[in-house]
Amino acid sequence: MANKATENEAKREALKACRSHTQQKCTLFAVNEQVIFNDRHWYTLWAPFKTQQQVKALTNGVLVGQKFPDLVYIDPDGKKTSVHASKGKLRFVHFWGSWCPSCVKEFPAIIDLYRILNDVLPEQVEFVIVQVREKIETSKLWLSSNSLNLLPLSDSGIQDEAESQLYLSNGERINDRRIAKIFPTTYVLDKNGVVVFSNMGSVENWTEYVNFFKDAAEFSGK
Repeated sequence: MANKATENEAKREALKACRSHTQQKCTLFAVNEQVIFNDRHWYTLWAPFKTQQQVKALTNGVLVGQKFPDLVYIDPDGKKTSVHASKGKLRFVHFWGSWCPSCVKEFPAIIDLYRILNDVLPEQVEFVIVQVREKIETSKLWLSSNSLNLLPLSDSGIQDEAESQLYLSNGERINDRRIAKIFPTTYVLDKNGVVVFSNMGSVENWTEYVNFFKDAAEFSGK
């Protein structure tokens, strides 16, 4: 933005350009070659979190600031449940398949995040890892054959590679592409079930987000 008349104009244009490519909040890294990035502030960018009262007025959806659809699934213990049953917890909701090259490449990074969050935020983050376009048995076989069994899988209910409909708690069904335009897709929900982060595609290093989870665990759910 060096061609802008003033520094403030350059800042506005840089942030505007960033926002055109992402739902996430944007922050400046440097101005006139001087780094102004504040990493402690960066970890708070999922905030401000919606209060329980504010959540009542929200529409359901997958955009940041909306209440996530109440997806039904079978948890790792074989119990039928739904996304919003995990009250008082953050939720890491991930859509993947062993047929998807980007999904399988990303899986070790998710396991790293799972290990760390289980240690630093015990019982505060629910991992909902659901398969799409394949049976859960196929997903589990891939995990086992690649020694990645640490991460517990939930079952979306999909029975074959041609099936694309997921189940909601109100009895309706929703096409998986309405939730995940590409695979893998991940959502982080605050303690009230509101989308605070989403990513379509794989993430190389999920551990960079640990402090975001810490902030959300402390301040969301009020």
